[in-house]
Amino acid sequence: MPKRKSTSHSDDWDAPSAFSKLVKGLKRSSAAKRISTTNGTAEDVSAAAVGVKNGKKGGVRDGGEDSKRMYQVFGGARKKARKGGDVEVEEDRSEEQVEVEEEESDQEDGDDLQSAADEQGESEEESEEEEEDEEEVAAAAAEEADSDSDDATGQSATDLWERHFGDHVSESLAFASASADANEWVTSVTTDDLLGTVAHATLKSSTTSDTSPATSPLPPSLPPRPASLVAAQIKQRLHEPWTKYVASKNFANTTPTPGAPTPPPPPPFTPLQAGMLSHMGSYKDILYTQQTRSNTAELRATYALHALNHVYKTRDRVLKNTAKLRADTVSPDLECRDQAFTRPKVLILAPFKNAALDIVSTLMALSGTKQQDNKKRFFDEFGSDDTEPTHDSKKPLDHKWLFDGNIDDCFRVGLKFSRTQLKLYADFYSSDIIVASPLGLRMVIGAPGEKKRDFDFLAGIEVVVADMADTYLMQNWDHMTHLFSHLNLIPKDAHGCDFSRVRAYYLDGKAAYVRQTIILTRFLAPEINALFNRHCKNVVGGKLKVRAAAIKGTIADVAVQAPQIFHRVPTQSPATADDDRFAFFVDTILPTLRDSVVQQKHSLVFVPSYFDFVRIRNYLEEHHYDAVELCEYTPTRDISRARSDFFHGRASYALTTERFHFFRRYRLRGIQHLVFYGLPEYGEYYAEMVNMLESGDRKSISSSGSEGPTTGTGTVVTCAALYTRYDRLKLERVVGTQRVARMCEGDKEAFMFT
Repeated sequence: MPKRKSTSHSDDWDAPSAFSKLVKGLKRSSAAKRISTTNGTAEDVSAAAVGVKNGKKGGVRDGGEDSKRMYQVFGGARKKARKGGDVEVEEDRSEEQVEVEEEESDQEDGDDLQSAADEQGESEEESEEEEEDEEEVAAAAAEEADSDSDDATGQSATDLWERHFGDHVSESLAFASASADANEWVTSVTTDDLLGTVAHATLKSSTTSDTSPATSPLPPSLPPRPASLVAAQIKQRLHEPWTKYVASKNFANTTPTPGAPTPPPPPPFTPLQAGMLSHMGSYKDILYTQQTRSNTAELRATYALHALNHVYKTRDRVLKNTAKLRADTVSPDLECRDQAFTRPKVLILAPFKNAALDIVSTLMALSGTKQQDNKKRFFDEFGSDDTEPTHDSKKPLDHKWLFDGNIDDCFRVGLKFSRTQLKLYADFYSSDIIVASPLGLRMVIGAPGEKKRDFDFLAGIEVVVADMADTYLMQNWDHMTHLFSHLNLIPKDAHGCDFSRVRAYYLDGKAAYVRQTIILTRFLAPEINALFNRHCKNVVGGKLKVRAAAIKGTIADVAVQAPQIFHRVPTQSPATADDDRFAFFVDTILPTLRDSVVQQKHSLVFVPSYFDFVRIRNYLEEHHYDAVELCEYTPTRDISRARSDFFHGRASYALTTERFHFFRRYRLRGIQHLVFYGLPEYGEYYAEMVNMLESGDRKSISSSGSEGPTTGTGTVVTCAALYTRYDRLKLERVVGTQRVARMCEGDKEAFMFT
């Protein structure tokens, strides 16, 4: 029989060996042998049954698979014995009936043995994991004095990890959580020479000595930037891997001079890493809005180090306390509350597999593990195919960086760490870190009413990192809100949890008020801001929002000489802003475009939201506008046809969405009148679209995208953009910080730039 692989991705196990073990166990049972050969009375059968149940003579444990199997063998006879009378053996059956019954019995036995073998394989893997845990406990007992200056309780009392996640915080969470739910946060703003504007939010009760409202909150004390790994309170086992990793990546961009003496080793952290690690190490909720293509590697290395440090500290505490509880000299009153409901402690979110590949590779390099299981499988699934075509050289650099490699957005993988081993594709309930996409977790979490859904493994998450959070806006932001609403809930099943060691604030359902959330994004959007305000309630460490001190604005990158008119749409509330914008577009902008189409075609309407795109498309179709559509759901064949029709004037209007530009990044030819129905989330898209305007000679384009002969036009181009006063963040990224206040709050409702 061929080898069978278990569903939990463990090593292959020999199925015939498992079957033989089970059969031998059955044969060792003297009771089973007696049942199969005797025609005795009901009392004899009952006595044999009791003997098997109690594990007598047959060596079968109560409740084991062997005892279940034995119950199936003699269950019918035992049932007759309860009714009274002897067990009769039917000897007058025909040979055909006997053969049929024997075949059915053999088939049932085979199914039972197959099921038992599957369970045997799973139990063998569980036993292997238990053996690994036992080895870790033994090693923890042997290393009672850890090099990180652990005290008698297992961790230094000055350690930031202990101060944040220790069970002592449970006493104050009842009042602090109520204050957080009531949104009683006090925000103080300071300026950091490197990070920019830092807004630090703490609860009112933590800024004053009494219960009176804080009229003048104390300025936040920013933690000092660590100058060494020891100052950052990093575990000793991470020092050497981090030093090697920093040297290989050369974050400081140092270039050795030939013939010069050997330079000193680089500092352990770059200024950005030191600044971010000081806040991460103090376990604050962080919203960092200045992620770029150039600093992503630094940020990922920083939060990977922080995540591993958190996992190692948590795991070492659990192992050492387990060793203490098993010691002969342990006090019966000793209580060690050092765990959550489930083992996973860190959740890292990434938009695509290429980003997850980089994140897991960083974790592997920094983990210091000597053995890494399932490594080849991981690189095969998350790496890119060498036969894939290379990116168009005309694409912007940020697009190449974002979509280089495997861009599958549905994935999830668990990472389990031991002292010397890293196991990829570990079961979630035995993992320490989970790296996944929002869509990948949404497929597991499911929706209310679905039978197969699971989110108990998220109950013990203590650190969440959302990398490249702005990208989720271009995917499906609902997955993010759905995910965060299922974090740190009371699990439905125990999953082998030792409740005597669960921290009190987990039992009280207050774990979400201790969890640290780190959000890295290229810009601040209302959806990201709402998620940070609504689902990030870290009352112990506080909340930190980092923004650029001033934004230049991408309008400075516009190279086309064209009048750019910004129209502020009058509206009274965010609830009516969409309807007011649509009415303004239909009553004011469309008539202007129709007048221009009489003289000249080629009008493009850029729509950020797909819902607004559908609304405008339906209106144009209803009023017989000859328009083509270019959205994220348009097939490639229809895209080529639409681009050709728009360029050659066979269609006067074209509708496109921001998500289409995000994923395709085409250069649309033939645009002479551009309308931004709403400003894009990515400020650089504004400059890119305006630079597509063509006022002079232009080349024709075929349906395949190839350029044709030149045709002269010499027409005047125009650009109009609609915004409301609630689009302040988008407008700031386009026109800059200096102009945004006047354009949102001033008396004028139209502004022109040339």
